[in-house]
Amino acid sequence: MTTRAIPRQAAGTPQQPEPAPGIGGSLSRPLLTMSLLLAALTTTTSLLGLLAPWPYAAETANWRLQAQAQDLGNLLAVGVLLIAAIAARRGSVRGFLAWAGSLLYLAYAFTIYAMTVHFGPLFLPYVAGLGLSAYCLVFGLPGRTVGLQPRHLRLGSWTIGVTATLFALLWLAGITAALGRGEVPPELTDAGLVANPVHVLDLALVLPAMLITAVLARRDDPAGTLLLAPWLTFSALMGASILAALLLTAAPVAVLAALGAVTVVNAAVAALTLRGARHR
Repeated sequence: MTTRAIPRQAAGTPQQPEPAPGIGGSLSRPLLTMSLLLAALTTTTSLLGLLAPWPYAAETANWRLQAQAQDLGNLLAVGVLLIAAIAARRGSVRGFLAWAGSLLYLAYAFTIYAMTVHFGPLFLPYVAGLGLSAYCLVFGLPGRTVGLQPRHLRLGSWTIGVTATLFALLWLAGITAALGRGEVPPELTDAGLVANPVHVLDLALVLPAMLITAVLARRDDPAGTLLLAPWLTFSALMGASILAALLLTAAPVAVLAALGAVTVVNAAVAALTLRGARHR
């Protein structure tokens, strides 16, 4: 019988344990690497969209301004993504939830870029951005559980529930009015689009997901509790992006004030919810 010596760990160099992937706030090394790649790609495409003339050269003036507003929102989301990813890697539950929210925003943004911006040199980067953000969510969320304070569950669920309902009614009012008149909505003509990608994504996926999360969170269901803060973070980032678009297109002050109030409320509730997040 032979025996094998167990190698001793060198003195003074303690081995750091790999964060456990199933515990609320930890982030694995592959997910951190993907997040850093996504941040670099998003920063590059957004700066090109803002500073170079060619990315949106084939778009209408209206759609170019909306795309550049999205670029501004993307840079804000990158800041949240980087800070949150580093914190999540260190085991922060708050960081993990904010990381997931920034990924929801970037997946949404890159879907619009990839499907509506005319084909050009940034097409593949847009597709890559969509893939990276989506796969970070696909491999990062399953198996996670977090705990939130009851008052934050109530406040957060009401906030995203009301926000989702208001936007659904707003979009449906414009769509049904145009259908009743038998006309194409004027915003489609201004943007040079055959359909509004925001309406498609919001009415088919985002707003129902927010409403379902609100209902589940009220029941303290693990899925609703996990997704509540990410959707609040998404709403705050998206509100900032829409505000930028309204400013660039010289929207009425009343519209700016209303959306600004919604954005501030979502950001404040997101901060409160994140502050109370804990391992479950």
